[in-house]
Amino acid sequence: MVGVVKGKLWIIAVAALATLLLFYLAVPADNPYVPSLSSLRKPRPQPTDHYAYEQPVNGTAWDFVSERDERNLGLTEEQCQIAFPEQYAEVERARKFHERQGGIKADQIKFWTHEPDKAHGQLKLLIYDGDLYVTGEKAGVVDRNRYLHGAAMIYRAMTAIPDPRVLPNVEFTIDRMDHPNPSPVRPGRTVWAWTRNLADEHTWVMPDFNGWASSDWDRVGGYRAFREKSKQFLTPFHKKKPKLLWRGQLDVGKVVSTIRTALLAASKDKPWSDVEDIRWGGKGTPVDMEAHCSWQFLAHTEGNSWSGRLRNLVNCNSAIVIHNPLQWVAHFYPLLNASGPAQNYIAVKNDWSDLPAQMDHYLAHPDEAERIAEQSRRTFRDRYMTPAAEACYIRRMIYEWAKVQAWEPKLYKDKEMKRMRGVSWERFSWRPGPHLDGKPNPPDDYFFKSEQIAFED
Repeated sequence: MVGVVKGKLWIIAVAALATLLLFYLAVPADNPYVPSLSSLRKPRPQPTDHYAYEQPVNGTAWDFVSERDERNLGLTEEQCQIAFPEQYAEVERARKFHERQGGIKADQIKFWTHEPDKAHGQLKLLIYDGDLYVTGEKAGVVDRNRYLHGAAMIYRAMTAIPDPRVLPNVEFTIDRMDHPNPSPVRPGRTVWAWTRNLADEHTWVMPDFNGWASSDWDRVGGYRAFREKSKQFLTPFHKKKPKLLWRGQLDVGKVVSTIRTALLAASKDKPWSDVEDIRWGGKGTPVDMEAHCSWQFLAHTEGNSWSGRLRNLVNCNSAIVIHNPLQWVAHFYPLLNASGPAQNYIAVKNDWSDLPAQMDHYLAHPDEAERIAEQSRRTFRDRYMTPAAEACYIRRMIYEWAKVQAWEPKLYKDKEMKRMRGVSWERFSWRPGPHLDGKPNPPDDYFFKSEQIAFED
């Protein structure tokens, strides 16, 4: 009986092989949907084969090439330093400040309750043995997706390197508000945030959530997709519209922005002006963010605090006009340069009173404006605002935080190591947000107050 079975199996195998050979003989050789027999014997080329990714070896020369490396999120620390030597000023400032304060203690990252202003939505994260955990979440404003996007950027930066276990064990809190530590400040309280006021030394500034994707109610979408879409508008400077473009709301967070009002006044009825206030879904004529790159000049203003728009504007090869001095800092602001050979934007006063004179000058000297626009593109789009740069920045932030973290984070609640703290990021990222009774819908939730802590381990 066993011999009969073996005989049948042999016959089936021969028949299957013959069928496969007949199939390949019957199919045209140029059919793109069927691999050739020779291709089955050869390994498929990997996407990275188009570029030779070389890990640095002592004595070898490596340099950042934007076309090749902009999406290489796993650069080594040595490569990160070679590629982006000037981007870590804000991280180093925070670390030095907290060194002078004697380090950061565990109670400094507790959730904020009994707040004098709006409720701050906060997320507590733990990096332990190369894994990311969420150890707490507090209800508040604004859009919850903000710190989900921020945490996703951290997770992406961690998992891009060969072994995330080389990262130190750290624990910290992300605040998703525009103004993470407004007056009156929370004495000693320390968070990671998208921005900080110049007077706020405690806050650590990370790449803002738009580096993953923008808020749900606008049309920008994912950051990588935005960079891709904007390529079609990166035309030569002289072919762009010779005007100043700005679109935005005057009342940010129900407070009328004096800076934005001044911009409208200074540009009113000027032949070079394409400045207009809008309301999402209502007044005005919005311009898609990638289409901003069709204008020679782009205005940037602060709003409720910092404005996330600038990270998108610097992806254009346009001359950006920014009022000075800015009162809020984003992670890349130390790279802004208003004068000299490395000038990458045009500075005007905070009341925009010198805007007409500046526009008249640069319209009369387009070569100067083009030089500034190209320097902006080289500095930001081609280097410091690439996904690779932001991944390097986040990992450096983790290392620098660890240097002043005055306690050793724990993964388990008990000595027996049976009860783990928090929730793994892979699980948490798919969970719905905490239920809040009476919570209004965006954008009204900007003024929502809640002391509800969903959980905190």
